[in-house]
Amino acid sequence: MPPDGGRGRAEVRRGRCSPRAGRRPGWMRISRARATRGRCSLIWIREFAVAGLEAEEPCVASDSEKEKATNTANSIVSALNRYSKLTSLVVSGKRCDSVGIPALSSSLNLSLGRIKQSFVLTHSCLPDMPIIYASDAFVSLTGYSREEILGCNCRVLNGPGTSLEVFEEACTVDLLSYRKDGSSFRDLLHVSPIRDASGKVAFHIWVHLDVGAKHDFNGLTPEVWQLGAVGAVRVAVRGLSASGSLLRPSQ
Repeated sequence: MPPDGGRGRAEVRRGRCSPRAGRRPGWMRISRARATRGRCSLIWIREFAVAGLEAEEPCVASDSEKEKATNTANSIVSALNRYSKLTSLVVSGKRCDSVGIPALSSSLNLSLGRIKQSFVLTHSCLPDMPIIYASDAFVSLTGYSREEILGCNCRVLNGPGTSLEVFEEACTVDLLSYRKDGSSFRDLLHVSPIRDASGKVAFHIWVHLDVGAKHDFNGLTPEVWQLGAVGAVRVAVRGLSASGSLLRPSQ
């Protein structure tokens, strides 16, 4: 909270910001306004500290800064609208965590980002096993952005012709999956548990392979190539879990 208990405000007009008289400098509140044609536009109500802001010194935003602010605001609104469509939930202006989905630590994100295969990680201890990580190759294969896929169940790829019974009999299956645009692809899917250093199942990895696309497996079979991703994730998770570095600390 700001030093004055949240009452500090500032008026943002015509690209200038100046604290109201009688308020302590260093804190300001951005009020809701509409973005139009390069004018400074703000959507959400949020308080934040402004380091070194002087009450007498005007803060002038350049045209490029205004454009960046507008683009960022539009991206936020777009992501919220997509979330509403995917979950059938109404997005309000209240601040909340991303539907209770824990964030991976920067160390684990860095390790997973080096793996080239198409895969997602799901959290084994949360209801419906939501996706908490999606690789670049998975995003490219399915057409879903990370903002759209995180928090969803892997059923998002299901559609007409997807056989669910196969999951009851094997951990490597050949099934029909669907991209965001509705197009289908033959999906060689490998599912495997990922255990932490204590032996507890922390995640499940889902490695997807478009059978109909051309791949360079470096002389390996598709199955062995998929297991390479599983092994890399296991090494990263076990190594980082020993030091308690799997998830970001709660704020």
